[in-house]
Amino acid sequence: MKPLERTRVFLVGEGENELGSRAGAPAYQSDKHPGVLFTLLSRVQPNGWVVGGAREWKSIRKYQARGAAHEDTHHVLGAALDAKEAGCDVLAFSRDIDRDPARREAIAEGIRRVSSSLSSPPEVIGGVAAPALEGWILALLGEKATEELS
Repeated sequence: MKPLERTRVFLVGEGENELGSRAGAPAYQSDKHPGVLFTLLSRVQPNGWVVGGAREWKSIRKYQARGAAHEDTHHVLGAALDAKEAGCDVLAFSRDIDRDPARREAIAEGIRRVSSSLSSPPEVIGGVAAPALEGWILALLGEKATEELS
């Protein structure tokens, strides 16, 4: 009997909070500490998927998209290309707002462009994390003193 194929998910986050021990260079990544993205995905879908790769936002190559002005639109497209090249079915990410009011729309624009910019693109789950949500997520993971994030 052939084993069931699992969905491969590519994770992208700001760093260790989102990616856990998958932050940093691929050669040094592990499953030792899961991070917020893995934990959230596990709560939504406990099984049937594996992490196929991970990357920090700062290491994403910018995809050259015509008409896109904001760098985060290029980042989302670059992350989708990285996910595709890693053989992943899904790109899952979160991005901090970092006092950039244009970031939310730039991320949404990048997500909209994925299907028209890449052939056989991965599905995309992601967006800009609201500070209040981050505080609650960190609290659920056992972090102390997250009240100032809410």
